[in-house]
Amino acid sequence: MAADSSGAPAAAAATHEGFLVHAGFRYFKLATLLCVAAIVAYCWHSPPEGPNGGTWLGYALGTIGALLIVWLTFLGWRKRRYTSNLGTVRGWASAHVYLGLALITIATLHTGFHFGWNVHTLAYALMLGVILSGIYGIVAYARYPELITANRGQGTREVWLSEIDEINDQSLKLADALDPQVHQVVVRSVDRVRIGGGLRALLFGPREPERKSFDRISKELSETTSFMATQIRPERKAPKLKNEPDMQSTVMFMASQLAGGTHDSENVQKLLDLIARRRDLTARINRDIQLHARMQVWLFIHVPLTFGLLAALTAHILSVFLYW
Repeated sequence: MAADSSGAPAAAAATHEGFLVHAGFRYFKLATLLCVAAIVAYCWHSPPEGPNGGTWLGYALGTIGALLIVWLTFLGWRKRRYTSNLGTVRGWASAHVYLGLALITIATLHTGFHFGWNVHTLAYALMLGVILSGIYGIVAYARYPELITANRGQGTREVWLSEIDEINDQSLKLADALDPQVHQVVVRSVDRVRIGGGLRALLFGPREPERKSFDRISKELSETTSFMATQIRPERKAPKLKNEPDMQSTVMFMASQLAGGTHDSENVQKLLDLIARRRDLTARINRDIQLHARMQVWLFIHVPLTFGLLAALTAHILSVFLYW
């Protein structure tokens, strides 16, 4: 059950709340009743060979579970049939959640708590994987839309990217007017801006080892230039830059220019402010990408596991009828 990421996050959150309480928790009550009935029947039924999937109750619970699994997979189909009269999408989503959770009880009692290295246990494990990934999806759509809204404020990713381009242009112009070495430093700094990245960066954000150093130095510079002058003395040479300077070495170099008074201090300060603004925008964009990735990643697990479950379920049913 995927939310529309192009819509307003607040609306997505409202939809999430709506389908969980749909029709006065109708499907929660139905799922609870189903689980209670299954537990009562399981406790009452005492076959000589012990509870297992081969008893009449085992077959009954297995049939109910299989029908539920097949029916639950139709949620994606229903979401794309806007003119369908087969209930509302919100109702289907509510049933999908609660009846899906009820499967844990139904399927577990169907097994009679007998597990092994076979296709039957594989189907059960895949079912649990589908349910757990679905639970993550519910939590994600409850939590991340609000965080996305808070991170965005009044901006959008497209506006931020455009502003970063403008900042880069302004920074290069200022640096060019100051000194060739300053210009070189800023060019390298622009090249090292990282937005997005691989799976690790998408889910956890790109590594920012320089962030604390930048924040500390930038704060000192903002408080007073004279304070920085006591930390980096004019007679000292500018720090030697690496071939691939990080944010800390870039800012330290600019700070030395400011404290040493070797250049126009006003333009150097402007350049530092631009670097700070770019860093903040980059962090905000990466945070936006990260939150969206965390909200959507479950689908890349949930959907493939669902198809795997259907395949394993088919093999489970065929093996039961052919060999048992």
